[in-house]
Amino acid sequence: MLENVGIILEGGAMRSMFCAGVLDFFLDNDIQIPNVMAVSAGAYAGMNYVSEQRGRVMEAIIEPMENEKYLGFSTFLKKGTFFDMDLLFDEIPKRRAPFDFEAFTASAKRFITSTVNCVTGESVYHDKFSDEDDFLKICRAANSLPFIGKVTNINGIPMLDGGMADAIPIGKALEEGWKKVIVVVTRNTKYRKKQRYFYLAMIRLLYHKYPKFIHLVAGRAARYNQSLDMLEHMEKDGRAFVLRPSDDMYLINNETDAARLKEYYRHGYEVAEEKNAELKAFLAEENEGPEKQAE
Repeated sequence: MLENVGIILEGGAMRSMFCAGVLDFFLDNDIQIPNVMAVSAGAYAGMNYVSEQRGRVMEAIIEPMENEKYLGFSTFLKKGTFFDMDLLFDEIPKRRAPFDFEAFTASAKRFITSTVNCVTGESVYHDKFSDEDDFLKICRAANSLPFIGKVTNINGIPMLDGGMADAIPIGKALEEGWKKVIVVVTRNTKYRKKQRYFYLAMIRLLYHKYPKFIHLVAGRAARYNQSLDMLEHMEKDGRAFVLRPSDDMYLINNETDAARLKEYYRHGYEVAEEKNAELKAFLAEENEGPEKQAE
């Protein structure tokens, strides 16, 4: 397995089906990346890559949507959350489409996901999990966007979705010592995040007891766009390899059409397939070592 190489998986709720398609191509072609940093809904794709449960996202996310709409206003009225988090992080992984936590923990791959400490407004990265319940609870917190999910207490600390602090954690990857980074983003090249002032006003209203979290959200758009700029520079320097949807592909965060979700998943698989030769060349440079590269 390659060393000092990692993959970053952007979230985006249902847009993470693109990540799942990419990773299933990786599993089908024995592309083994040792470090997996999964943000928000990217964690649901990344966990299956680590446990090597190819196609599980179909059973766990897409197929249930064909029979029951587990997100939307009706779910909010029943559960108090826009997504049925009990279904996604309890019923499905433990009973309907079991997650292989034993294979996950036995894997040579390192899995990292993130949450935001609501009190400090800082990212918290998680790579150690005491058991399956602990793991699923952290993943639930990592997927709990404001309004969409509830604040989750992890070791007594109120946590929300890690993407609020750092949706594409390039800086963290560099801190980890990764020399090369594969980044799977779930929006196309044209996208730049805009400040949503009504959204920020609602954050101030509903999360008023967490002033540092509010300050964090106020700078979210600027941080996201800075990450894209950094990623562009790293891509040009040969330190990053980016997989992204084509400009004509678009999926909303809260898509409930199973056919559209399958299409986005297939698109991720196809993009990875199209870029496979380039990816192999990118990884081969890392695998050659300094002596070979100096020739």
